[in-house]
Amino acid sequence: MKLPHLLLILCSLLLGGCQQTVALLAAPTDTPTPTMTSTNTPAPTDTVTSTATATKTPTRTPKPTKTPTPTKTPTSTPTQTPTSTQTSTPTHTPIPLPTLTPTPTLTPTAQIDFRIASWRLWPLALNSGCSKGMHTIFITVLDVNGNPLNNIVLGDSWNNVETVSGAKGAGKAEIDLYANTMEILVKRNVETGQPYKSEVSFPFSSYMTTIPDELMITAGYCSNDLECKWKRENESYYCGGHYSWEVIFQKTTP
Repeated sequence: MKLPHLLLILCSLLLGGCQQTVALLAAPTDTPTPTMTSTNTPAPTDTVTSTATATKTPTRTPKPTKTPTPTKTPTSTPTQTPTSTQTSTPTHTPIPLPTLTPTPTLTPTAQIDFRIASWRLWPLALNSGCSKGMHTIFITVLDVNGNPLNNIVLGDSWNNVETVSGAKGAGKAEIDLYANTMEILVKRNVETGQPYKSEVSFPFSSYMTTIPDELMITAGYCSNDLECKWKRENESYYCGGHYSWEVIFQKTTP
């Protein structure tokens, strides 16, 4: 390799035509270059390395075995469910609410001087039957302790009839019920004239057309709903004008 270079230098100094000889000498020097291509043969050996990478890929396959880890996440969720049981705490909030509701119900009772302790349709057996039956409203007035109370004026809501407790016995009074309907209430004290606020009774009637079936059955006028219905349709004046009632008023304050 050193000889051609020396020839090039000498020819360039001495003779300009020596360049042709140098070219000829340089041409055979290019022949060793194909030998360099033979040295590139280890390149196929690189392909072997690529196969080695393929062997590494199966080693990565066990990584999907880590997939059972998400199964642990749903197990963690049920652990959070007991926290939802803490929602039972709001159940304690409505507890004071019902305790407050009965208080307003007590206020109207204090505003009423007399309440209706009980009332009923007088039983057929006690009313002497239909043809000769009574047509009376039997009234009883009691004090706050349940004792008979006299000198209390009672009457109907239309102010047509009045009576006084004690007229028919201790704390008792009566009002005749003819072919009409009456609502009875306490009105005032006879001696002092003090007016009273009172509950008003059920509309006591002398005809079954306005008396509920359940009252007719309880009092013995019908054995069941079917019989009451039949009597309404075929005997609408069954025991007409011969129904009696009972009502008890009791004072709410001393």
